[in-house]
Amino acid sequence: MAAFERQVQANQVGHDFIAAFNLRDADALVALAHPDVEFRPTMLVGSRRVYKGHEGLRTWVADLIASGAEHQVRVREVRTLGDERLVVLTEVLLGGEVISPSAMIATLRDGKVVEAHAYLSDETTLAELDLLR
Repeated sequence: MAAFERQVQANQVGHDFIAAFNLRDADALVALAHPDVEFRPTMLVGSRRVYKGHEGLRTWVADLIASGAEHQVRVREVRTLGDERLVVLTEVLLGGEVISPSAMIATLRDGKVVEAHAYLSDETTLAELDLLR
């Protein structure tokens, strides 16, 4: 796949994942995820360190809804990190106000998210930790 096509695919997956999160739509998240997905949310939105598989994503959304958390996430930029990795640079919003920078680094397999880790951090810190390579 050409670099431009990878960027287009990453951009779509990144935006769709965040939109599904904002809607608390487990079916949409599952549609974007590989069956072997491992998702590590921030402690802001998950009671477990890792959620595995499609059922894990469904559990995560149920945990999120049960928590009553009302925050949303806004995408600032999606960027590829090699052939199958991407970073989604975002901001956490509460009541329409930015409360924190955030990001998700994901690995794709067959065009689906197979691993993702969410961070309450900015791009500079993630780069200093060598996570954006």
